[in-house]
Amino acid sequence: MTDDQPRPARLQRVRSAISRSVDDAQLARPRLALVSMALLCLMILGGSLMPVPYVIERPGPAIDVLGEYEDEQVLEITGTQTHPTDGSLMMTTVSVDGGPGYRVTPVEVVASWFDRTRSVMPRELLFPEGQTREETTLTNTVSMSTSQQGAVAVALDEVGVDYEPVVMIAGVEEGTPADGVLEPGDVVVSIGGESAEDVAGYQELAAATPEGEPVAVTVRRDGEETDLEVPTEMVEGEPRMGVVLAKGYDFPMDVEIGVGEIGGPSAGMMFSLSVYDELTPGALTGGHEIAGTGTISADGAVGPIGGIRQKMVGAHDSDAEYFLAPAENCDQVVGYEPDGLEVVAVSTFDEALEATETIAETGTTDGLPTCEDHKDR
Repeated sequence: MTDDQPRPARLQRVRSAISRSVDDAQLARPRLALVSMALLCLMILGGSLMPVPYVIERPGPAIDVLGEYEDEQVLEITGTQTHPTDGSLMMTTVSVDGGPGYRVTPVEVVASWFDRTRSVMPRELLFPEGQTREETTLTNTVSMSTSQQGAVAVALDEVGVDYEPVVMIAGVEEGTPADGVLEPGDVVVSIGGESAEDVAGYQELAAATPEGEPVAVTVRRDGEETDLEVPTEMVEGEPRMGVVLAKGYDFPMDVEIGVGEIGGPSAGMMFSLSVYDELTPGALTGGHEIAGTGTISADGAVGPIGGIRQKMVGAHDSDAEYFLAPAENCDQVVGYEPDGLEVVAVSTFDEALEATETIAETGTTDGLPTCEDHKDR
C-alpha cells in the first residue's frame, strides 16, 4: 500500500503538466502568427522601398522663353536692336525620376502605371549602363549648349544676319583638371599656340601635349582673349583636360539663354522662334500662349524628342492654347492631346514660323497640319 499511495499525486502532476503544455501551445500559436505577420509586413515594406531599374517620366514646367524663369530673364539679346513682344513662347520639359544617382521604388512604378500623365520605362532606354550622375549632367549641359547655339544660328539665317563658325567649350566635367579653369561657352582660339579649323583639329592638338605638361589654351571669353594653362590627367595613354569641344558660332551680338539646370536639346525650335521674335518688329504670337518642343538642326529641320505626352500636359497646365509638335512624334500625340490644347505638326523651322504667324493673325489653327495628318505617314 505504501508504494501505491503516491500514484494519484503523480497522475495529477502529469495531467497538470500536459494541461500547461496545451495552454502554452495555444498561447504560442497567436504569438507565432503575429511574429510571422510582422516579418511578412517588414519584407513587403522592404521590397516596396528597394530601388528598381526603371525611370518615370512626368510633366515638367513649361517655361516662357520670352519671360522669366527663377526670377531671371530667360532670353537676353544685347549688341543689336531688339523689339518688344507679347504673349508666350513656351519651351516644355519632362522631369525624369530614377536616372543615374537617383532611384524609384516598386510602389512609385506601380502608381505611375495607372497615371495617364506619366510613363515608365527601363532605365537603359534613356541612360547607358554605368553612366554616373556627373556624366548625365555633363551630357545634358552639352546638349543644351549646342542646341542654343544652333537655335540662334537658325533664327539669324531667317533674318539675314551673318555669323562665323567657331569651336567652343560645350561642357566641363566636374572634378577634372579643366574644372574651374575653362568654362562652357569659351571660344577656343588656339591650343599649344596653334589654331585649327574644327573640333577634330583641336582634339589632335590637345592630344599632342607631352605627358605631364599642362595644355596651353587661348580662349575668347566675354569678348576678350585669355591665355590659360590647363593641367591634364592621363586616361588610356592620352592627356585629358576634361572638356567637351563642339561646333559653335561667333554671333555679331550677345545672345544669352538661361534656364537654370535644365538640359537637353529639345527646346531648340522654341529658342529659334523666340530669338526671331525679339529681332523682328511686332509680337510673333499675336499675344497668344504658344508652347512647343523639338530639336533644331543647322538646316532648320525640326527633330523628334522624348516625353511628348508629358510635355503637352505641362503646356496645358501652364495655360498654353496651342502646341507645336514635331511631326515625327505624331504617333505619340494622337489620342493624348489635353482638352483645350490645339496641336500643330511641324517638320521645319519655316513651318513652325508659319504656324505661329497664322495663329497670331487668325487666332485659329485652321488650315495648319495636325498630327492626324502625319501619324500614318
